[in-house]
Amino acid sequence: MNTRNSIENFRLAVVVALAFGAGAALAQDVSSDAQMHAERGLQAAEVFPGYASLCDLDMTFRNVNVLVTDPPRARTAPAQPAAYAAADTATQQRTRTVSAPPAARVFDNLFFVGSESVSSWLLGTEEGYILIDAMNSDEEAESIIEAGIVSLGLNPAMIRYLLITHAHGDHFGGYQYISDTYSPEIVMSELDWDLASRLAEHPRFGLPPERDVSVNDGDQLTAGTTTLDIRVTPGHTPGTISPVFTVYDNGTPYRAVLWGGTGFNFGPNYEQMRSYAASANRMKQLAVEENVQVFFSNHSRRDGSLERIAELAERGPGDPHPFVQGEELYAVFDVLEQCALAQAARIRDGDG
Repeated sequence: MNTRNSIENFRLAVVVALAFGAGAALAQDVSSDAQMHAERGLQAAEVFPGYASLCDLDMTFRNVNVLVTDPPRARTAPAQPAAYAAADTATQQRTRTVSAPPAARVFDNLFFVGSESVSSWLLGTEEGYILIDAMNSDEEAESIIEAGIVSLGLNPAMIRYLLITHAHGDHFGGYQYISDTYSPEIVMSELDWDLASRLAEHPRFGLPPERDVSVNDGDQLTAGTTTLDIRVTPGHTPGTISPVFTVYDNGTPYRAVLWGGTGFNFGPNYEQMRSYAASANRMKQLAVEENVQVFFSNHSRRDGSLERIAELAERGPGDPHPFVQGEELYAVFDVLEQCALAQAARIRDGDG
């Protein structure tokens, strides 16, 4: 089957299934506001069906941000905090076996070096790279990120920055290997460094990195000839970074954005959900202003990266680039905003 047709069929199947499920949820005792926003979110989800589940009005809110008053900073093996077993059992039970597709050059200056669930992106040229996220663990950093970079004929020693989009272990877990091996500067937002400093040690991810380089909205990172714009999009965490940068397709430039934090896994927090919605709205406006035509996520099942990479491998001369979506990508921000508003309405009305 043609890969493009596969993607379209996948989109249709997911949206229909989610719409059916949401229809059942909408019949429940939820507020009219929640119903209205969920319906709008699902309508916008055709292009990015991986995000439609955020509008599930039966969603159970879990909180992965388990804090401790005085976390042990030494990398020993202390008894695991009991709070993790209660608050995040599902995360602890995840298998350590990770399936990773081959690394891929997606644009002239952007490379996918992640797994089937968690993405890691290498941005730049041989003059200097910015690595976006370090996956779950040091083992994955070595066997997936580093091995993928080398398999593409690139030099990981030219990584100048490790940009961590937010302070969750599935994005910082492999930082220690990258740091010890290649010594890049480790970058997070000021707000998420604050969050990281209060996180308990996780049985899979370990401790977060200690504070290194702090950035704020509007700052830039430059590695060689590559510059990345920092956009702080609070919601998923207080200081989630959604970077904006330029990619090149055979020399043709396109502006791109990577949405830095997806799930509503911060508990039934009304203000944070509203903040998430506001960030999505703001990012849509920015995308329009900067003529952004390419969208990425740090979870490959969310943005359909693997399907698009497969389509890219079949691309013929003159065919469009599967990641260049033009104005249709703006719909993803409508999904994010409307689903967050739907969940906020649930929380406000006591349904969360």
